[in-house]
Parts: sequence; C-alpha cells; structure tokens
Amino acid sequence: MKKATVLIVEDDKDVAYIMTHTVNRLGFSVVGNEDTGERAIKVAEELKPDIVLMDIKLNGEMDGIETAEKLGRDYKIPVIYITAMTDDKTLERIAASAPYGFILKPFRDEELRAVIEIALDARASR
Repeated sequence: MKKATVLIVEDDKDVAYIMTHTVNRLGFSVVGNEDTGERAIKVAEELKPDIVLMDIKLNGEMDGIETAEKLGRDYKIPVIYITAMTDDKTLERIAASAPYGFILKPFRDEELRAVIEIALDARASR
C-alpha cells in the first residue's frame, strides 16, 4: 500500500526537522517542508500531498489559517493544524476554516499518528 504523503508547513526550522523525522518514523512520506504559505500552496499544487500539517504562524504574507483555507478550497487537500497558539481569536478562526484536525505543540508521536490517520479516513469518506 502506498504511504500517505505529507507536506509540512512550519516556520521554525528545528520544529520542522523534528516533525519530518517523526512523520517518516510513523510510516508516512514527507514530500516537502515549507515556511511560507505562498510556497506551501505552490508545492501542494505541484505535488498534491495527501495531507498538510500546518503551523499558524508562518513567514511571508499569509498565515497558516489563510493558507489552509486556500488549500482546502482550491485543491481539496486536508489540513491538520499543529500549533501552540490557543487564544480565543485564533481558535475561532481555526474552527471557521473547518480543519481535518488540530494538535497542540508539543505533541506526542501517538497523538500525531492518530490525528493523521483520522484525517486520512475522513478525507476518504468525503
């Protein structure tokens, strides 16, 4: 069976490195690491990942929520937010964007695996 492909969008290079190794170790295939919404959209358009792991705070003009909305609307790519931001305004914006999942940093491997698998199952049933 083909490994699910994952695009990681994270502005912190150290966190992106850890996420990449974790996702690979969990049995998924990381197809890219981007730190801006603009680049993430270009890469997603080219590579069509099965899922995107998205931080909220990014470099560039777009934040993670704007990027996720565009990926979902234009490319039908499911997004899971991975963030430390939990203020009310951010959580309202996250909820309004209809993500496939949400996980707080720091995360445990088991949490990440579960949220990815649930999102992939949800995508398959939509």
